[in-house]
Order: sequence, then C-alpha cells, then structure tokens
Amino acid sequence: MNRTGASPMVRSKAAIVSTVVAAVVLACGTARSAIVVFDRVTLSDQPVQLIVLTRGKLFPEGGQLVSVSVGGTRLKQLLTGGDGYGYLMYDPAESGIIGISAEYKNGSDSGTLLVLDPQEQAILVDLDSAARESVLSTGLRQDTRSALESLTKHYRIIYLHGLTGLALARRWLEANRLPPSAVVSWQNADRMKRLARNGVLLHAIIGSTEQMTASENYIRNRFSFEKTDAGRQVESWAEVLKALELEGAIDDD
Repeated sequence: MNRTGASPMVRSKAAIVSTVVAAVVLACGTARSAIVVFDRVTLSDQPVQLIVLTRGKLFPEGGQLVSVSVGGTRLKQLLTGGDGYGYLMYDPAESGIIGISAEYKNGSDSGTLLVLDPQEQAILVDLDSAARESVLSTGLRQDTRSALESLTKHYRIIYLHGLTGLALARRWLEANRLPPSAVVSWQNADRMKRLARNGVLLHAIIGSTEQMTASENYIRNRFSFEKTDAGRQVESWAEVLKALELEGAIDDD
C-alpha cells in the first residue's frame, strides 16, 4: 500500500498485518459465491448501471439468466455476456442506501446501491488502511465505529477496498458493525476520478499514502494513519473529526 517514502521494514509490516487481517476474516468463512453483486454509487438525478458477475467453479460463466431486485422490487432478468458480466440500467426514485440482490441457479448475492442527493457531500474511507491500523492499535479499533457513525450524521460514506477484495471488505464491515454503505474498488484512483466526474461531491478521504498523493487534485481534506507528504498524518480518529469540525463526536462504548 505505502509505496512513496516507506522503508522496506514498514512495507513488510504492512504486508504482514494485511495478511493477518485477511486470515481473520477468512476464518469467518469465504465460500466462493456463484454470483457477485457489485456495489454502486450514483446521484438521485442520474441512472446507474447495475453490475453482476456469474461464476463457475473456476472461471466466469457467461450466457446466464440472472434475476435482479432493488429495494425488494424485482426488476427484469438480465443475461450475462461471455465474460460472465451482466448489466442493467436502473433509475433510482429516491436517495438513500438501497439493497441490491441477485439470484442465479442455486446461488445468490446482495450488494448496496448508494444514491446521493446532488448537494450531499461524501467521504471516502479506505478499508484496507482501516483494517490494518485496527490490528496495530486497539484504540483505533475501538474508535473506528464511533467515528464513522459520527461522520454519517453529516456526510455519506463511500468505502474503498483494494487488495482485501470486495467479499473480505464486506465481512470486515459486518464483523466490526460499521455503518453500512457502498464498498467500491479503489482501482488506482480511477474510481475517485469517475465519482468526481459524475458529480459526487468528495469532501474528504481517509486512506493510504498512495491515495493521499492520487487525490491531491480532487479532494481538499486528506487524512492518513501512515506517513505522508500529500495529506495530513493523524494518530487518531479524534484528529480527523476535529479537522472536519466534528470534535467531541466519539462516544465511549
């Protein structure tokens, strides 16, 4: 993760901790799903493309009919292409966090559609960094949920995942009882650029050193628990909340 100015020892420690995080989540069970529903983010005045992936035992399985539902309402079926991916346009009727579900053969999966009002601001939170720092620091682990709950009172949260993958990121969110929202891949800053291009107002990002550098031209408020020259290095979630003028918002469990 930290590829700018980090020593080999720091990178090695980060890799070890990331492995530990993955192992802990894997212990909860990671049966390979026959279908994957990807989380999506859009504005209330924009249609969004829902995306699913159908898979066989080893490889994607194309040419499959999938039943898709949004907010409990079943939409029309879609047919996946040769690469296993299927797409369906959806026009949201209201803003909020809406469930997406899909069924294929004997498998099913669910995801999240985050619909923002055009004037709402969003904060990006990197789950790889949050999970790693939570393992390193008991205090950070205890404060993460309270801090994110405080942020959701003022902003929409969009979670980012990287090496951990979507399934592991979702399990980590659930295991730590973090506020629900869309989990999307970082994709080497492409995701952030698309969000900004589509009109999503990005107010802040909490993430890795790499993400601080990549977001310099897009996001003013940048925070990292890692050493960084392209953002503000913080030691606690309280520092983040104070900088965003939400100090005192962390409650003790």
